Amino acid sequence: MKMVRLIAVCALLMLIPAASVNAGQRGADSWTRDEMGDPGKLKGQVLKLKLLPDDRPFPAGFRCDEKPSSCEFELAYFLSDSFDLTQKQRLNILYIPGGPGAIVDPTNRSAALRLLEEKHNVVYFHPRGMAKSAIEGAQLYDQFLRADYVVDDIEKLRQAVLKARPWDAIYGHSWGTVIAQRYAAKYGQAKDPNPKVRSLILTGPVDRHRASTHSARAGVIVENLRSILTYYRTQGAGNCRCESPSYLKSKVTDFSGPQIGMAGDALEASDNFCFLTDKLIDDIVGRLRKIVATIDPDFGSADFIVDNFKALKKNREFQSRFDRFPIEFFGAIRYLQMSGAPEKDGLVFVADSRNRVNAALIIAYDLMATNAGGCSLKDPIFSGASAECQYCDRLKAAREKQREQIGGRESERGNYVFGVYDGVTRWLPVMMGKEGCFTGKDIDDFAKRSGAGKEFGRDQAKKIGVVSGEKICPWNPADFRHEVPTLLVKGSRDAVIAGCQAEDFLVNGLKDGRRVLLELRGMGHDLSVSNLYGGMLPSMWSKRFVGLLEDFIKMSSNVAKFRSDSRVHAELERLKATERTRDPSIGAKCEKDS
Repeated sequence: MKMVRLIAVCALLMLIPAASVNAGQRGADSWTRDEMGDPGKLKGQVLKLKLLPDDRPFPAGFRCDEKPSSCEFELAYFLSDSFDLTQKQRLNILYIPGGPGAIVDPTNRSAALRLLEEKHNVVYFHPRGMAKSAIEGAQLYDQFLRADYVVDDIEKLRQAVLKARPWDAIYGHSWGTVIAQRYAAKYGQAKDPNPKVRSLILTGPVDRHRASTHSARAGVIVENLRSILTYYRTQGAGNCRCESPSYLKSKVTDFSGPQIGMAGDALEASDNFCFLTDKLIDDIVGRLRKIVATIDPDFGSADFIVDNFKALKKNREFQSRFDRFPIEFFGAIRYLQMSGAPEKDGLVFVADSRNRVNAALIIAYDLMATNAGGCSLKDPIFSGASAECQYCDRLKAAREKQREQIGGRESERGNYVFGVYDGVTRWLPVMMGKEGCFTGKDIDDFAKRSGAGKEFGRDQAKKIGVVSGEKICPWNPADFRHEVPTLLVKGSRDAVIAGCQAEDFLVNGLKDGRRVLLELRGMGHDLSVSNLYGGMLPSMWSKRFVGLLEDFIKMSSNVAKFRSDSRVHAELERLKATERTRDPSIGAKCEKDS
């Protein structure tokens, strides 16, 4: 197989000389189909597109006339089941997934998206280079994976599906907000007599231009752990007997039923950190703070460790520092940055609670355990619990659940290449020690350096095709400011966009009077309220969330009406959401460096 792969790559390079495009060919010089992402069960349609827009010439050496297929790819997309353009009342909505690298297909959609499909026409696609939209795997082709080109793909998709009609809304999450912002700046300006998009829904909006966002992320992860350990704990208990979970009745929104979930398990008596004193919690939180600070500069992030754990188990540098921690420990840290944490007067659901307790129990035990990999109720961490609590059984179940959540379908190539060149990723700039802008040559220099540690990070950098002179800057939506009416939605405990990212997006990237920022208390980057089910059907909470999105789209021509609407206010109150569009604390907290 290696010989076949080498021959294929050599044949490609004979057709397209590498030197002419100044692209790096270092180490393993081709992405596999698996690394581009499992296409799943997508049975949609394809749109044949050029790898570059019509107004951009291909680099020297690309012989598109001789072999057009080497300069083209097929953009895969699919339509919601009840898609019907003849029904004028149905809104036309494009969904852009996050990651970068997340893959959406008919079997992998949130409750919110399924609810939108019932009344509206929703279009999905696999971004270029990923899954069904995979392109040639050679690193040489990484230069075609940029947000700008995805923007033009979307416009071609609109023309193919909607013809002359605009998108009524583009709904982007996380990295999808980067693409949506750039599309609106190019195709949605008010001066255009026929704008191509009427509104944006941006959840978990990303803005990386502040250098402090990385440390802010680490801080929120640590504070999320503290919040979980203290919230799910019997207060003032003299002896931790774990007799009943009823103490959560006043703390968990759906404790008394009907309970709703994503994969939700019912809460049990052992979902209680009553064995932890305030002093122990301070110790656990302090240890996690040190671990997170150690992980990031040398190994990128907990996400990066989880994704590459098998390889890192063979890395001496990693093993000398983290040999005692299993993959579930790092998976639990990753979960904390996505899941949020309970807040007073916020929404707290059974499904989130069970998973939060799982993650916090794993982290707390692994940080404090005297014997790595085992469990004993005689361990100091359990000194405040009676034997009947069965915490070792609870820990075993938590590890099993965490292992189930570690997998997932995503495109490694999409994550690495788009993440770096779109200025979204954290792991490579942190490991390189770069703040602000850098170039492809800086990546190449980092990858080639030897004897300076961080060898695993250098090996990962070698996977990315490099254009030496290309400038790479942290993503800043202010560079693509536009006037398209936009609804931003964030969770108050979202570590991924910590450090005023949503607030900066609002103030610097959008026009006053056409922008709204909603904050859901206690929610994380996954905004779990949008993916909650009651049995097999979306829950009333998911319905309320989607109702807000629909209201904004329908009122987007008059954003002031949305902000003053009494029914909208009622739904915000039920969702424990705050409208922060003109919150004076944004200026006080976030004005500096914005």
